[in-house]
Amino acid sequence: MSSTVASGEARAASLSPLTRRTAWIVSSIFFVEQLDATSVASALPAMAVDLGSDAVTLSATITAYLLGLTLLIPLSGRLADRYGDKKVFSGAIWLFLLSSLACGLAPNAAVLIALRFVQGMAGALMAPVGRLIVLRTAAKHEIVEAMALVILLAMIAPMVGPFLGGLLTTYVGWRWIFWINGPLCLGALWLVWRFLPATEGKPGGRFDVRGALLTGAGFASLTWGLVTLAEGRGTLHWALVALAAGVATLAVYVRHARRVAEPVLALALLKVRSFRDAMAGGSVFRIAVGGVPFLLPVTLQQRDGYSPLEAGLVVLLPAVGGFAMKFFSARILRRMGYRNGLLLHGVLAAACLALAGIIPPQGALGFYAMALLGFGWARSLQMNAYGTLAYADVARPQLAAATSFFLAIQNLTVAIGVAAAALLLKGGASLGSLNPGQAYPWTYAVLAAIALASVGMTLAMPRQAGAHLLQGDRNR
Repeated sequence: MSSTVASGEARAASLSPLTRRTAWIVSSIFFVEQLDATSVASALPAMAVDLGSDAVTLSATITAYLLGLTLLIPLSGRLADRYGDKKVFSGAIWLFLLSSLACGLAPNAAVLIALRFVQGMAGALMAPVGRLIVLRTAAKHEIVEAMALVILLAMIAPMVGPFLGGLLTTYVGWRWIFWINGPLCLGALWLVWRFLPATEGKPGGRFDVRGALLTGAGFASLTWGLVTLAEGRGTLHWALVALAAGVATLAVYVRHARRVAEPVLALALLKVRSFRDAMAGGSVFRIAVGGVPFLLPVTLQQRDGYSPLEAGLVVLLPAVGGFAMKFFSARILRRMGYRNGLLLHGVLAAACLALAGIIPPQGALGFYAMALLGFGWARSLQMNAYGTLAYADVARPQLAAATSFFLAIQNLTVAIGVAAAALLLKGGASLGSLNPGQAYPWTYAVLAAIALASVGMTLAMPRQAGAHLLQGDRNR
């Protein structure tokens, strides 16, 4: 019996050369995208001086990128099905390359913000269509390891991006943060042209233009409202108006989708149990942890007195834990199964998150570092598990629709997580019974409780959920 299990694991753990090559190519392109996204923040002061603006105004370059990202993700699956995934992927990389070069030539803040919006639209097509190509290439039993490879290099980018942004800004100028994308994207385009498999498009049929407008406007309104709440810019009134408009627009879309044969976001996918479970549990978990990259540096600098450089180094610890997990996630899920793996690591993530809010790093740096490493380790497993379970029972013709649906909700719930962390921190600080220092552990504790709520949802999953993703080669 044990030899049978061992041989099954060995067979399942090995990727075909085509799947492995495809996953690495897509991962490298995600690295370029994430490198750009994470290197801009450190250059904002220099940009402000050069463009005659201020850092607060130029922080809109980050918001514009997020809005562009949100606007087109719902469309990505339909575009890939209609025009071919490789063609759309290549076109997105070209758009990212050209908009990057244009960002480096921007004469003022307004032009730069507009071009960052275009960059975001390119990223909105790169991420879901790249994942789609991998999912279409991989056999069912390869999906877990293949998707772990896809996001492996993207996890390195946040470690490198802020340092690279500061380095380029200091020695050659902030414009090179964007211009460096030129050769990187050209290299990526050659790899895509030479090695990536392609699924031909199927032109014809009616395109859901109204649905695309409704989903784009709805998700963009929600994202803008959440970002405004999190950053504290603008007025609460306008943020609430944007959130209400987003909810109302998406409610109209739900009604519209029930009357259309091929809606831009296929709500019928929610009838698939594994997809619905992954969407629900994964959304709650991302709300709990989505704000941690914002919360950690704020805590370390404002509560604990760390310098920006010191805080930046400490914040790398969850990324290191997450990076390490990528080499073990497939093996752990095969040993434990999705349900048990999500239960254990959901509890671990919640516990480590709560500890990070309680332990003072100055007096117990070793324990604090272990909590952050454990949090990053557990968070990584959860993200990979939810991100692969979603496709366990989705038919291959529906992969494009499932990918755009999943990533649209993923981006939205991360934005909710950032807003939740910011609002909890502000709310805790404003309570009369809490001094400013006590607001931090309270915020971490509430987020940990939300993470535990996702564990409760996992308990309702079938014990054999996603089991066929963890077995040997059967059907493609």
